[in-house]
Amino acid sequence: MKILIKIKKIRKEHNLTQKDMAEILGYKTAKGYHDIECGRVKLKLEHLEKLSSKFNIPLEKFFI
Repeated sequence: MKILIKIKKIRKEHNLTQKDMAEILGYKTAKGYHDIECGRVKLKLEHLEKLSSKFNIPLEKFFI
């Protein structure tokens, strides 16, 4: 659950919408990302790798 809080915080710090985040992760609509952020759908390592690369955050930071 901590990871979900961190990705939401990152989104808000960068003034991004859920739709923006969906596009970064390769979703066509904001609903796909929304379901991840709410914990309805499991976050994949692939998603964390994309976010890590996009925001220049070491992957390990999501787990601390």
